[in-house]
Amino acid sequence: MKEAKFEKIVEKYKKGESTLSEESFLFNNAKNSGPSLEAWSTFIKKNKTEAPKDLNERLWQSFQTKKAKKRRLFVKIMGAAASIILLVSFFFGNLEKEEQSYSEKERLLNQALAMFDSNEEEDIQHTIFYENEMIIVYLTIEKSNQKIENH
Repeated sequence: MKEAKFEKIVEKYKKGESTLSEESFLFNNAKNSGPSLEAWSTFIKKNKTEAPKDLNERLWQSFQTKKAKKRRLFVKIMGAAASIILLVSFFFGNLEKEEQSYSEKERLLNQALAMFDSNEEEDIQHTIFYENEMIIVYLTIEKSNQKIENH
């Protein structure tokens, strides 16, 4: 029965399905098995090496430095791209803004002029009250359209 169990563990080991406890059982009891397994267990025991104690820390540090380098490169590229996009948007945004402001002014002026009746313009006399390079102030005097009737 013990040999059947041993053979079953050997088969699992060959398939790569054995657990660590089953493997240690195999290598510790290899003298009870055939010569090929005994030679294999002797080879593994002699060449078995321990992983350095700080292996995980060194691996983690190497991953972090690689990650940090990639992150720094990514940040630099994104910063350059963002700067270029800002410059282009400022350049094209200002051109479009000036055109819009001129057309907006024209539209507002036409809208304001449409509010006045053209007949009223004939009845109003404009006199310049104050003028400088930025502003002109007009005084308006309305002409009276009332007729004097004789009775």
